[in-house]
Amino acid sequence: MNGIRHAASASAGWLGVDWRSIGLVFVVGLVATLLIVGLYTAGIRLLAVGAPDIRAGADGDPEGRGAVTATRVAPRPVAATLGGYACFAGFAAAVLVGVYLVIPAFHGH
Repeated sequence: MNGIRHAASASAGWLGVDWRSIGLVFVVGLVATLLIVGLYTAGIRLLAVGAPDIRAGADGDPEGRGAVTATRVAPRPVAATLGGYACFAGFAAAVLVGVYLVIPAFHGH
């Protein structure tokens, strides 16, 4: 029993905190956040390719009375559509993995 207590205190750092574990959680959380947000924004951007532009009217307000929506110049390329859907699929998969990791009932223990 005394050896277990000694080993636990040796792994704890300053103030009894395991700073490597906290750093690991921070880095993994940061990478996951960048991945999820990046996939979502890339998906939106790819699906917006070829979307009609909103041109501001004489008053300069894009939401005012004089605003005009331009017609779509060309249809969205198939590669952009598939890429957008792939980004959203990756985004959804990352969110589902996060939910799986957070909710213990899914682990079966």
